[in-house]
Amino acid sequence: MSFPSFFIHPPKCGGSTVISCFDLNKGNDRFINFFWDQDGWGNCRAKLLETQVGGGHQPYGIHRLIKHPVSYCTILRDPLVRQISHYYYAANGKNGEVTRGVSVSTSEALAQQGVLSLDEWVSESLGGRNLFVQMLSGEPAVNEASLAVAQIHLREQISTVGVCEDMSEFLLRLCGSTGMELPFYFEANRTNGAPKGNAHISEAARQKFIENNSFDYELFHDANRIVEAYAKETGRVFSDALGLVRVIQSEINQLDNPHVYSSTVFGFDGSFLSRVHEVIGRFDLAPIDAYLEFAQSRQRAPVDLFDGFVDTVTDAMVSGWAVNLSQPERPVPLEVRVGAKIVATGHSGEPRPDVASAGYPSSNSGFSIPLPNGIPEGFCVTIANSTERLHNAGAWRQGWHCE
Repeated sequence: MSFPSFFIHPPKCGGSTVISCFDLNKGNDRFINFFWDQDGWGNCRAKLLETQVGGGHQPYGIHRLIKHPVSYCTILRDPLVRQISHYYYAANGKNGEVTRGVSVSTSEALAQQGVLSLDEWVSESLGGRNLFVQMLSGEPAVNEASLAVAQIHLREQISTVGVCEDMSEFLLRLCGSTGMELPFYFEANRTNGAPKGNAHISEAARQKFIENNSFDYELFHDANRIVEAYAKETGRVFSDALGLVRVIQSEINQLDNPHVYSSTVFGFDGSFLSRVHEVIGRFDLAPIDAYLEFAQSRQRAPVDLFDGFVDTVTDAMVSGWAVNLSQPERPVPLEVRVGAKIVATGHSGEPRPDVASAGYPSSNSGFSIPLPNGIPEGFCVTIANSTERLHNAGAWRQGWHCE
């Protein structure tokens, strides 16, 4: 079973360029940018289920907000290069979008006014500290535990991960995992006026940034290892396809691109998309098609995604609901944990018509798990064999909530 593709878009990681690939494959303006409008998430959800492609600057966990499983993908970038790019993007007014009413943070406003230097921006990580871990873990705090969760998501729950430094490689694998056929792009939303080459920052600012973003560097290195391992596993069928992709992409890059400094918010020009398709049409795509067929034949089954909530805790029982969004008919196995120790288990299956009425795809999602006597520390309720905890399920003690 295939689910809608959701692109987790870390800021200044080439996301607008990635979206151009979705539009080349799915049609102009079919990619749904998730942002809060007057109709809320419900409007974005309905559009995503229609077009099957969307994303935004949203962390892992959108499946819980829209009550529907998705197939995640993401792209990362060298953390320091991303941070520098964000500074210049803020300083130039976000390619003119600030004058159109786009909101900015205080730091971005100070950068645009010239009050904040690049050294100050980098040394304080004002474009986000360990942003990759925050976004790919979906956890509010950044620590060793959330890094571990992000690493699991990178390996198991995010179907395709790539690095901005090799866009063609990422898009070829993305097509292999999604069924799209054209692993090509045109650059979009590059920072207008940014200096070419390496930006000058002090060694002190550089070192402070690296120390403060060590978790992001670990995750970025993990992403590179995943990319390298995939190339070795797939061998010639992948390398032949990628070689052709690079040849065609170099031709696309020669086109006069009207979107190189513009945001995807305003959509792509249909006539330019047609010119890109004309370039692609001049080539025999047989090596690419052979890889795509190969990739689809070895596609792994999607990992189940869940949602749930702890309603009540007494001295003897913890109760709530949990739903397997990917396979709603299946009971959800649950664990009560004190640290890493499992002290009780159970599963969903009790009638909860109120949960179904709220839009979840199961009316038998309730659970009640007996608790052992005298649990000495706070405990959490988690999905068995998953990184996901239930909402309202931070640390508890019997009879009351600790967090």
